[in-house]
Amino acid sequence: MLNIKSFLDSHGEDYELTRGGQDLGVVRGLKNTEKGSNQKFVGFVPEVDIQVGDWLEGKVTKNVFYIRDITSDIVNGEVFQKKCFFLTKVEYEEKKARERPAQSIVYNLNGANTRVNNHSTDHSMNVVNASNHEVFDEIKKILSENVNDQDELRELRILVNNMESTQNTSAFTQAYQKFVTSAANHITILTPFIPALTQMITS
Repeated sequence: MLNIKSFLDSHGEDYELTRGGQDLGVVRGLKNTEKGSNQKFVGFVPEVDIQVGDWLEGKVTKNVFYIRDITSDIVNGEVFQKKCFFLTKVEYEEKKARERPAQSIVYNLNGANTRVNNHSTDHSMNVVNASNHEVFDEIKKILSENVNDQDELRELRILVNNMESTQNTSAFTQAYQKFVTSAANHITILTPFIPALTQMITS
């Protein structure tokens, strides 16, 4: 019978294994496709400690996989290999987006300035009296509370910093446009801040 460990040593790739944000080290596996179902998986030796919900990142390919299911192949009454079926990072984010309930924002207009209640929580922004610094701080806060992907959150915070550093200059418009484009998936939570940001363009 084929020795799966020898085969992986020759043809596999090293993957960084992460669980709950904690690095668990390197495991050797081989990306493959299951016959019949055409489901993609990474095969490992049976004793590898991998669980549903773990993340893998290829040391060579830099492919990032989320483990969604695990089964085992049995040969002659013994486990031959552990098959870890995965979602790519994009597939995982799309799945989470579909599962995320639609967020409703209620606008209550009081006096001269718009007051915004998000899920009955007061995230009011007084465009006239709030300092620009407060606006950017509130944007960072709302992003931290709602964006789960840490890489995306880090990129959006950088773009917010770019807007803050370029305010009152001709470069602000470009920084603002880049932020809005990059944050398109989260525009619902950012809508309350758009009037304050656009006011900076014309101020």
